Amino acid sequence: MRRSIFPTLVAIAMMLGTGAHAQPVSDLAKQFAPTGKLRVAVLMLTYFAVEEDGKLKGWSPDLGIELARRLRVPYELVPIRNPADMIDALSNGNADVTFIGITKDRAAAFDYGPVIIGLRTSFLVPAKSSIRTIPDVDQTGVRIVVPARSAQGEHLEKIIKNATMLRVPVETTKPATDLIAEGKADAFSHVVPMLVVAQAGLPGSRILSGSYYDVPIAIGYPKGRSAAVEEYCKKFVADMKSSGFAKKAIARMGRNADGVVVAQ
Repeated sequence: MRRSIFPTLVAIAMMLGTGAHAQPVSDLAKQFAPTGKLRVAVLMLTYFAVEEDGKLKGWSPDLGIELARRLRVPYELVPIRNPADMIDALSNGNADVTFIGITKDRAAAFDYGPVIIGLRTSFLVPAKSSIRTIPDVDQTGVRIVVPARSAQGEHLEKIIKNATMLRVPVETTKPATDLIAEGKADAFSHVVPMLVVAQAGLPGSRILSGSYYDVPIAIGYPKGRSAAVEEYCKKFVADMKSSGFAKKAIARMGRNADGVVVAQ
């Protein structure tokens, strides 16, 4: 009799233990995904994600899907074409989480967790340019084209002392390469993946070696979430780094992820 009852008691104890542990996770999932599914806002830049056969693929959707899996909720990938639209998506309740660069206007609209990705930044210069290294750029008379409202633009404002900065729309590299081709600008600053794209529009151009700034890409979520959400984001990001998940997600993107690294 004792032998037949003991396994049953153990099974009951295990079920109760599992239920007690699962309840906080369920509460946390509701905080992350109040609609019942985790809506992941995916920035549609080639070094974040691309659409293939009707599906979004890249390190950004991979991280969002993994977060939903761990929270045990379904997910929805919400494509965002313009970085400026990310503010509306999270502040107006149309998305629950994203991965994007930290800027002043975004930080005022939604909260950030830890940095998970770094985007290496440099300069593109025309073939005949005398500029050879990153420090060479900050000279009087040098005109730098910079994407408006970008993280690297904010950083350049802090470190550039002599050169002049010209703002262009962030959506495409063409305005920047046009200015350089017309002799109205001397260098184009952007993340390395975009500079690789821009080279096609400026034959013979060179990307300066190195990186003057690794743009920090962090997990973002709407303001007003609890301390438990903040803590879970810290643990999630730490595990995505230590487990190698983030590195593998970047590697799967191939050349699209040139200049994309796991943040230290």
